[in-house]
Amino acid sequence: MEDMSVFKSYLRRLLQDLKDLKEAIKNGEYEKAEQMADRLIDDTQKGIEDN
Repeated sequence: MEDMSVFKSYLRRLLQDLKDLKEAIKNGEYEKAEQMADRLIDDTQKGIEDN
């Protein structure tokens, strides 16, 4: 059951990061958006490697 709460926490963070990324793109902040995408990719890769 704890795994599910950890996963939901991850999903909530991911959702907020994606909303922020969308807003950066909408505002033409492409360098910021690219940095945000890079961070999401790195975090995801680390999460996969931890398992």
